[in-house]
Amino acid sequence: MKASLTKKYFGIALFLSMVICISIDFPLIVAIFFEDNDWHRWDNFDIRLAGIEFFNTFLVAFLMFTLNYYVLKPFSRHQKMNLKTILLSVLLTLLSVFVLIHIFNNINHFIGFEPKSRGHHGEVLFRNFFCSALVLGSIFIMRLIFQKQSYELENEQLRTESLQSQFESLKNQMSPHFLFNTLTALNSLIRESPDVAEQYVNHLAQVLRYTLQGNEKKTISLREEMEFTESYLFLIKMRYGTNLIVNTDMRESFMNMELPPLTIQTLLENAVKHNEISNRKPLTISIQTSENANLVVSNQVQKKLTQEQGTGIGLTNLSKQFQLLGERDIQIIQEDNEFRIIIPLIKPVIL
Repeated sequence: MKASLTKKYFGIALFLSMVICISIDFPLIVAIFFEDNDWHRWDNFDIRLAGIEFFNTFLVAFLMFTLNYYVLKPFSRHQKMNLKTILLSVLLTLLSVFVLIHIFNNINHFIGFEPKSRGHHGEVLFRNFFCSALVLGSIFIMRLIFQKQSYELENEQLRTESLQSQFESLKNQMSPHFLFNTLTALNSLIRESPDVAEQYVNHLAQVLRYTLQGNEKKTISLREEMEFTESYLFLIKMRYGTNLIVNTDMRESFMNMELPPLTIQTLLENAVKHNEISNRKPLTISIQTSENANLVVSNQVQKKLTQEQGTGIGLTNLSKQFQLLGERDIQIIQEDNEFRIIIPLIKPVIL
């Protein structure tokens, strides 16, 4: 990918160098190719010297493109163009122009092409500085276009990954393993406790409805997410009973703030999947809000003897969803005895 971008850049640089050269030295081109033109009536005109100056201008433009490719890195996604980088580029460009003009003058003197005009040196200096300014302007434009295209591509990738994450959440809920556990628990409840079975069916319908509608919105209020979480916890607690303890401490002032749908479910699934839950080791999960408008989900670490194989996309895609929304990223803090994830809550957009 990098090699192809480099090849593309130098192809563009060659083309733009020629365009810039033709624009600056247009009078010389007219004089070279149209011998009967009035330009040939200049007293100081020398067609050989004009050709050399045309080539020198082209060479200056292309060399400035080459120099600034390594300084400004117009096709780099990660390097930011700050004031220090711009000043370094301008300084190196000015110094390079001075050096090139000195080299060209020495070459012209060596091969016997001397300008007749006393002001010729100043004209060449101005022309080359103007050429360098056009080169820098072209590179800045190329960088802006590339960054715009890169951001659009990254946003599209993040949107795709966000949809994939939501699809995976739905697939996990609708997996045969999930349905088997759900229907087995429901079958037992129908025989033993019809009233609880009715609640179970209602909560299951709520979970499936919320999961199916999750891809229709980018964000949802914390209040709605917690209502879904209560239904989801009702189902999984039927499996683990009192061995799974979930403590919540939510500030009312944060309940209207937003987060991507199924965020808490993803974190609960992650905790249940990777930790032992038994009579010997009950698992406690804490869901709370902090003063700086964060949602904090934590649990003690009690690793299973045999770790389950996951898809590996849960927390990664959750992080990318926040990147897509342009918010602060999630924080994952793993200590010896505690695993904690900090989710930044999003202020609702008021239309």
